[in-house]
Amino acid sequence: MSITSGQPDAFAQFLFGYGLFQGLILLRLLPWLFQQPFTATYWAFTLGIAALSLASLRLVERGMTGVMQELALLLFMGANIAISSIALGTVRLLLRGKLLS
Repeated sequence: MSITSGQPDAFAQFLFGYGLFQGLILLRLLPWLFQQPFTATYWAFTLGIAALSLASLRLVERGMTGVMQELALLLFMGANIAISSIALGTVRLLLRGKLLS
């Protein structure tokens, strides 16, 4: 989308849909993830979370309307909550001296 202009094409929409599918799979794994002890490796999830949120905002910016506008807002809020939670968990590990152990 960075090298084109106008409405997002079908391929960009397909890639967003695939990313959304991956995000839904991650949501399905949340109960299992919450049973595991928090470690710094949870930061691996933040790239995908942030990318999905940014992609939805870019699609809206480029002219997609309707459900995509509400979805972009929900994904943006969810990404902020998820990444903030991981940052808070990392600070807790750091304060306990267990970040690098």
